[in-house]
Amino acid sequence: MKKSALFVLAAIGLMPLAAQSQVRETPATIFLVQGGNPQGFIQGSNAQGVVFSPVQGQQGKTFPFSSIKGDGLNKGVRLSARSEVLANARAMFAEGKFREAAAEYGKVSDAFSALILGIPQNFATEARYFQLESLRRAGAFSAMPALLETPAAKTITTHLPESFQRPHTFQKLWALYGAKDMAGLKAALERYQKPQMGQEKLLPTPNTTDMTLYETAQIAFLRAKVYDSEGEKEKALQDYYRVFSLTSGNDPFLTKQAMGAAMVIQKNNPGLQNETNKIPLLQMQSLAYIFSKQFGADSMPAAFKEFAVRPELPKPPKAEEKPEETAAEGEAKPAEGEDAKPAEEEKPAE
Repeated sequence: MKKSALFVLAAIGLMPLAAQSQVRETPATIFLVQGGNPQGFIQGSNAQGVVFSPVQGQQGKTFPFSSIKGDGLNKGVRLSARSEVLANARAMFAEGKFREAAAEYGKVSDAFSALILGIPQNFATEARYFQLESLRRAGAFSAMPALLETPAAKTITTHLPESFQRPHTFQKLWALYGAKDMAGLKAALERYQKPQMGQEKLLPTPNTTDMTLYETAQIAFLRAKVYDSEGEKEKALQDYYRVFSLTSGNDPFLTKQAMGAAMVIQKNNPGLQNETNKIPLLQMQSLAYIFSKQFGADSMPAAFKEFAVRPELPKPPKAEEKPEETAAEGEAKPAEGEDAKPAEEEKPAE
């Protein structure tokens, strides 16, 4: 082993200097304020500009962003490799293969960050964003906090358009959950819920501020996890039920997680064995039965399978029969099934 290692190191030492210091680059077109729209290769970038060469492999020169057309995020730098480089990751994401997509997006971001991270709307930053989103959708929350500290993730708020920004704030919430920072998560969630005033104090959990139903579901799930960690089981149940009411059919992962967490709470309810009050048992059966139908009995933990039966709901009491009304004295009772008819007037004799 030692001889092999020494041989490899010696071989590297004998490589030509040009091969050791090969320039890394990616094809691009830059749109200059003066000088046309040259095609060539980006060899580096920072907040001030890009290093660009019209000839592959030849050391380029720096073009400050002030010399390139466009303002803000719309700088005239077209990165030709974007579609090809992101193709595999995008296909996996579209197919719902989120763990695989996360790995592919990560490779792209890691490979190109040193070259293009200074360019607005570059695909290294975009890849990091979608890596985080893929991990979120896969439920791999514990991998998110470290990624948020990478240089590429730091540029999401400055180098990607407005449409990325609000979802990215939710990614940060999931990262807090992934880091098990429940105190930090609880504090961060406060900005997304309305203060309970007046009649709203009667609600079991606070309403959320104006947001989409899917955003509300995410907030409800994370808040349920906070309640759950604090022993507020009834409040947690309220939010778990809210989650799978809002996400059923459009986010199977979040629905499944919320239903599973709710079943854990219901299973530990002492009232489940109450022979007089059947409500806790019926609630557990309803939840387990719906879970088994939606996700399959095989995916249900063994501890819950006995409850996965259609609950027998109590029948409402029969309405009391009213006694038949008796006809007034001297009046004939109409025949059954016939309406009473007024007596015909007597015709005068002709």
